[in-house]
Amino acid sequence: MRKIAWKWTVPNALSLLRLFLVPVIAITYWASQYEEVYLYVAAGALILSGLSDALDGWIARRFNQITEIGKLLDPIADKLTQVTVVVCLACRYPQLLPLLGICVVKETCQAIGGFILLGRGEKVRGAKWYGKVSTIVFYLAMSAVVVFPDMSDGWMYTLVGVVGAVMLFAFICYFREYFRIRRGLSSTDEPDDTDN
Repeated sequence: MRKIAWKWTVPNALSLLRLFLVPVIAITYWASQYEEVYLYVAAGALILSGLSDALDGWIARRFNQITEIGKLLDPIADKLTQVTVVVCLACRYPQLLPLLGICVVKETCQAIGGFILLGRGEKVRGAKWYGKVSTIVFYLAMSAVVVFPDMSDGWMYTLVGVVGAVMLFAFICYFREYFRIRRGLSSTDEPDDTDN
């Protein structure tokens, strides 16, 4: 497995902030069933997490602060945030259970695939455009559910359908990319017959 060195950069600090916000979102959302004020704290933490996710990639590209550890931290923070948020919301809104299933399967498969590729010596790759679109749609929709807790079933199912469709699209695209990379790695393992 490739050794990945830590580097202190603004994007990496923002990814660490998102990791820190995961338990904050979970605890404050759980506490909101007893005190409504915690609902606003949870919503604020979720919105801050989404903004920091958008900022870290822009800063990394704009100021040439792209690092190997950053390419690893960013998707880990995304996955933990998304799964945590969907679990919290599905406990209160059963309409989100299908989305929870899609999210868990998608993120688990992507994590396993990523570790397999790292174990085979593949370099860490950044998120693709379809992954970023999926993350943006997720943050917008889930923030709406948190901010508007009395949302109608119709709107709730609409949001679940949109987020689920975008997640499935991103999952299929990443699935194809995974096998494309694996084929490339396998071909480099084969003996080179050009000198024979």
